Amino acid sequence: MKSVRFLQSARDDVRREKTFTARISPELAQRFQNAVENAAVSHPLAMQIVEHEVQRWPLEIFPHGMLYLDEGEFILVLAVFYPKQAPEKWQRNLGTV
Repeated sequence: MKSVRFLQSARDDVRREKTFTARISPELAQRFQNAVENAAVSHPLAMQIVEHEVQRWPLEIFPHGMLYLDEGEFILVLAVFYPKQAPEKWQRNLGTV
């Protein structure tokens, strides 16, 4: 299984969503963290490419998505986002805006 690395902006995304989710339930916040950590690691090439070799993986039980690159030795997480967020927010991490 490949290791996972996060851009700082993706870490910020996870922290923000965990804080929000923890207000509902600390257990739910931990499930969110686990979903992020487990996403795409076992089958990194399974998802379709969105653009510029970036792939999107839906998080288990959450409506969020994770954008990542398979860097060979590791998975690089670019963004973790709620689907209704403005695309410009996560596209900045791709260098497309």
